Amino acid sequence: MSNLKDTDGIEQQYTEHPYPAPISNMRERIEQGYRQGSSPDECWHQLFPEKAYRDDLNILIAGCGTNQAVYHAMRFPNSHHYAIDVSDASLNHVKDMIKKYDIKNLEIEKKDIVELQHKNEFDYVISTGVIHHTKDPQESLSRLVETTKDDGALNIMVYAIYLRVGIYYFQDAFRYLGLKPTKEGIGTAKTLIELSPKNHYAHNYIEQITKSSGTRDLTFDAGFVDTFFNARDVAFDIFELKELINNAGAYLQCWIDNSQFYRYLINFSRAESLNETYNNFDPWELGDFIQKMSPSTGKFDFVLRKEKKYEHRYFYITDVLPSTYAHRYRLTDREKPDISSNKGGSIGINDAEVKLDIIERIVWDNLNNKIEDVLNMSNDLFSKHGIDKELSFEELRGMLHRFWKNGYLSFSDK
Repeated sequence: MSNLKDTDGIEQQYTEHPYPAPISNMRERIEQGYRQGSSPDECWHQLFPEKAYRDDLNILIAGCGTNQAVYHAMRFPNSHHYAIDVSDASLNHVKDMIKKYDIKNLEIEKKDIVELQHKNEFDYVISTGVIHHTKDPQESLSRLVETTKDDGALNIMVYAIYLRVGIYYFQDAFRYLGLKPTKEGIGTAKTLIELSPKNHYAHNYIEQITKSSGTRDLTFDAGFVDTFFNARDVAFDIFELKELINNAGAYLQCWIDNSQFYRYLINFSRAESLNETYNNFDPWELGDFIQKMSPSTGKFDFVLRKEKKYEHRYFYITDVLPSTYAHRYRLTDREKPDISSNKGGSIGINDAEVKLDIIERIVWDNLNNKIEDVLNMSNDLFSKHGIDKELSFEELRGMLHRFWKNGYLSFSDK
């Protein structure tokens, strides 16, 4: 990273440009279907595959920004939330929302992550988009791990270098020109981006974030500043992330979206030696290979646990048992199936659509059950509809593990 990078100014940045855009009608937004990816009910099986769902958690939100703590407190009234941030503007907005909605289960405090003194206290720790802005990401993550109960989980997001490299080129270029995050500076920066060559690395990132269903950072000034004028941020590659996690005394349980790091990208079946090498990649190697062959993400969203037995849970197909549950995850119906015409239809999320054959469709419709039950129900339906197929457990397990690697489903013990 360039030595042009500022080493301070984060508090000032987020005070002058509260991020993300404050939501003043959170109750209405929730009623309209607004959700955050860190919601326990949205990602429970990624967090706690060994536990039945519960909503009475002790939750730490480290770097809560404007909306995250308010959202969680309102959506999960049976849980207690402790939220910290360094931005007065963000915390003042949270205070206004606490008063407006008479929120009783949220405690907020202006504090840096490294100032936390809690030990083994929280069931669930959330820190998304924060650690990479701290003065010492290693100390920050280590402190968050310390605050987590031994059987707790951490939902973490940090920047990934793969799609962000061009962002740092622009950041440095704007510093060379002395641009500041003012109306004039932002306007000039936007013009320079528009005038830049279309093969500039940053345009890959801009294209991806424009299609994103998230905060759409480039559509508002605070998001633009967060991206191109950030006072301090760093991005990691897979192996730097591995070191960060290992040094914090934690274990990577899973990615929130496996498709970014495990998806079936290239078929090496006709090249035996390459196929053998590819199939022997460990989880870190596979993730790095996928992103270097097809860069598609500027962030790592992942779950950490404190016990080694959860490390890379379900990455190896032998972890998937007949008693394991398989749950549909994130994707919903797009095109309905037509069994009489042998058409499986499609499933999808946002702009992505996945075609299913009739065998995959019948299996898909029987998910949210134990795999042994999915097998029996699917085979019964094949017979009922005159489909000449009877899946073995090994065939079904292979299909479901491929779905898992592609981010279509989640596994759990309960």
